[in-house]
Amino acid sequence: MVNILYTQKMKYTLFFFLFFISLGLNSYTPTTSSLVDNPIYLGDDYNNGYPESKYHAVLDKFIEVYTPIINKRGGSFHILRDFTDGAVNAWAWKMGNEYHLEVPGGLSRYYLINEEAFIVTICHELGHLLGGAPLKSEISFEGQSDYFATTHCAKLMLPKITPHKELAPSFEIENLCQDQANQSLCHRLLSGSQSISNYFAKLEGSAFPSLTHESEETVSQTIKKHPKAQCRLDTFKRGSFCFADFDKISESDPHAGYCRGEFARPNCWYQE
Repeated sequence: MVNILYTQKMKYTLFFFLFFISLGLNSYTPTTSSLVDNPIYLGDDYNNGYPESKYHAVLDKFIEVYTPIINKRGGSFHILRDFTDGAVNAWAWKMGNEYHLEVPGGLSRYYLINEEAFIVTICHELGHLLGGAPLKSEISFEGQSDYFATTHCAKLMLPKITPHKELAPSFEIENLCQDQANQSLCHRLLSGSQSISNYFAKLEGSAFPSLTHESEETVSQTIKKHPKAQCRLDTFKRGSFCFADFDKISESDPHAGYCRGEFARPNCWYQE
């Protein structure tokens, strides 16, 4: 398996080398989005012990579920994977009708990231390709991809994946989920959201963000780049409580397929 994966990665590397060499003859350039700008690279002291078999099982489930969805759009879905790659990051890009993700093993094995966060993060990357407006060059903005991740994707995927470990939800999560019809799903959504947002905070050098106190920042115009950790957690949380129709998502209307009011996109990154 490892040799096959390295061969696949070498194939992608060669493809991109030849592709960019030929840019002078080709006006189309794919836009690539990453989870974070300056990722940590996994060291043994920070390995959470997540098994390779589970890493592949989760990615296989994403292929199973999202291949027919993307096929209906006339596209094909591909995930480049390498469990031995220690980058705590992920990437998404689209080339013509090909929808691509790259998901290194380090993302699943970093000590701050639980399985639910791993799944939410893959959903974030899919959000760049499927999340709709606001977007640029066919790639949804970072905040929009966060919003898609929990509004649509993680709600679909988490029930299809048996948890690796039983969660012990915090008081905040228990309190926020107490009125939800599916409390188990709510616990997993918020636990994954908190976990990956803690990683963002570590990269920032800031305190871990809070599920109970949202960012007070208000932007004057919608930002494309990665919001701050607290803002990203606010977005994940609101998406967790937003129930909307995936089939209505639009590349021109940001309200189609998403919520208004209490669970709308937060103003720490989004502005009408």
